[in-house]
Amino acid sequence: MVARINFRLIIFFLIFFKLQGVLNSQDKMININISINQALESYKSKKLKIIDIRTYKEWKMTGIIPNSYLINMHEEDFSENINFIKETEKVLDENKEFDVAFICASGARSEIAANYFIEKNYKNIFHIPEGILGKNKDGWLFLGYPIESYIDK
Repeated sequence: MVARINFRLIIFFLIFFKLQGVLNSQDKMININISINQALESYKSKKLKIIDIRTYKEWKMTGIIPNSYLINMHEEDFSENINFIKETEKVLDENKEFDVAFICASGARSEIAANYFIEKNYKNIFHIPEGILGKNKDGWLFLGYPIESYIDK
């Protein structure tokens, strides 16, 4: 009887402490999403730098956000751009006093990039979930936000 009560107490405390750890880890989670409207306002007020991580072909197809940093995460064949991390770190290091948001076509790649650099202890990093196109034509381009033609350099 005493052993059964002790066993139950041990199980209770194990579950309690495990649950406490899960709750504490959720408190530490960082929200990396910035709404597209917030991004536009911060961009207009020059508080936000935007890194566009799409491919050259995508930049040509839709245009680019004026004054954004263009660092393709993937090559045209969708292989990894081996210089992506180094080029992005340079931009982040030069813009420490600003918020920086990653953008791609629909938010998938930009979320991966933002999470990667947050894990590397960069601060004020965000991603724009809607992206340039969005999943339901709710992206930067379709909302009529600033876009200019991409010109090869």
